Amino acid sequence: MGRKSVQEEKRVRIMEALNQCLQEKSFDQTSIKDIARAAQVNHGLLHYYFKSKEDILINYIDFVIDHYKSMFAVLLAEKENKGLDEKQLLEWFFQAMGERITLNRRLSKVFIEIWEIAAYNPVVREKVRRAYREWMATVAGYLQRVVPDPAAARRIGTAVVAFLEGMSLFSILLDAQELELSEVLTGFQRRILQML
Repeated sequence: MGRKSVQEEKRVRIMEALNQCLQEKSFDQTSIKDIARAAQVNHGLLHYYFKSKEDILINYIDFVIDHYKSMFAVLLAEKENKGLDEKQLLEWFFQAMGERITLNRRLSKVFIEIWEIAAYNPVVREKVRRAYREWMATVAGYLQRVVPDPAAARRIGTAVVAFLEGMSLFSILLDAQELELSEVLTGFQRRILQML
């Protein structure tokens, strides 16, 4: 595998810098200079790579999705090589989604911010819609390994994603330990697997 280009490395640093900034304050309160400072680049360089702060956000959404898709592809390939059957792979996939995405408070915090922006900004809303459609299709694709009806797999995939997003929101707004969110998530996933 080749080395990343300098441009790609800088783009990644900018995406990671936006993530860092959104952990500290809202997108509206975050300036181009804040992002540049966190990325340790001149703020003029951000304008070389991106048209606007909104463009950085749009690219950030793709960056996060690509990151998790490639991470899951690598992990899934490792699990498949271990000889797990389809149901065991699906169980692992649900568990990994819960641990790495749904209950990832840092990621949840950022996406709550993105949801708010998407509610009022049509460009961001369309990007988020496409992202969720892709995520639902990915989940449905994994479900089709054990659910022969594609329409049923799609509906279950949509329900799973909606449930996980609600749990993600709860993980930020409510006391996760008090509500036993991890146990609720595990119980939900177990129930879905039993139904399949």
